[in-house]
Amino acid sequence: MATSALLTLLLGFVLGLKHSTEADHLAAVSTLVTDTHGVRRGAIVGAFWGLGHLLTLFVLGAILIVFRLPITPRISWTFEFLVALVLIALGARAILLAMRGQYHFHVHEHAGHAHAHLHFHELASAAHAHSPAHSPSRAEDPHDHVPKVTPGKGLRPLLVGMAHGLAGTASLTLLILTTIPSRALGIAYLLIFGSGALLGMAGFGAVLGAPLGRAAARLGWLRALRLTAGAFSFCLGIFLAVHAFLPPAYPF
Repeated sequence: MATSALLTLLLGFVLGLKHSTEADHLAAVSTLVTDTHGVRRGAIVGAFWGLGHLLTLFVLGAILIVFRLPITPRISWTFEFLVALVLIALGARAILLAMRGQYHFHVHEHAGHAHAHLHFHELASAAHAHSPAHSPSRAEDPHDHVPKVTPGKGLRPLLVGMAHGLAGTASLTLLILTTIPSRALGIAYLLIFGSGALLGMAGFGAVLGAPLGRAAARLGWLRALRLTAGAFSFCLGIFLAVHAFLPPAYPF
């Protein structure tokens, strides 16, 4: 019996690691990690996401398991749709940050007619190089441009992880209710599963943070990575949102 329980928890940990690699999770954390660079900082962002995911998954899932409460299809759909909206918001934010300062509208007149033009600038580093604060007499430190993980920035991945935890609670709790007869083992499974997802996402954040740390010294590469991550998150969010309204996903 003890061996069977241990194998169940071990399976839960492995499935939690695998769960962290789902496309919507990777898309969300990719956009978050582009705000802060380096292996350690990327791991912290991933861990904050995993902690938020674990909190809602464990608390809500434990309540459902203890009281044997079902989640209606409408509630499950609402949670899934919330994740789609979060992905769209994260993607749009990353795209706007990538494009910030790269364009402006210029209006001038020719022969009495006003003309508006959209101008795109070169990398912000070129502007920095000509600004007084970035004169040749001052050594350029690429880490000056690297945002640090502050409590405020840690809150964003925590909340995003909590949203993903809500979306995953229904299916995981249903699996536990139908396959794990013991409530105590089911709650332990939730904790181990969430811990596996936390560890997996912290590892992904660290792996992604490594190239971002090198790209921070070249703002062009950093901008391209941020734009790519944002576009992926935005497009995936749109796809999930549209798919949510197609039968049989739409429960209303």
